[in-house]
Amino acid sequence: MSKLENKEEKVVNKIVSVVNKLDKELDELDTLSENPEKKHNLKKWLVERKAIHEIKKVLHEADKYEKYDEKELDKEFKEINDLLL
Repeated sequence: MSKLENKEEKVVNKIVSVVNKLDKELDELDTLSENPEKKHNLKKWLVERKAIHEIKKVLHEADKYEKYDEKELDKEFKEINDLLL
């Protein structure tokens, strides 16, 4: 296996790990609702944004994504906190 193939496999494995973690967290949020009418939409959105941010980071580290901003997630969370408070 060439170095490139090995590097690509590691990137794919990291992305799979992030997506599996996302699925697990979303499933946990779904089970938190005792009342079917009560939703955790904001929490789900935050978990999804975090997963997207992690995938961007993995791709950036593999030199496949150039628009990665390390502080993007912090900025979004700060904006949400400012809105909620």
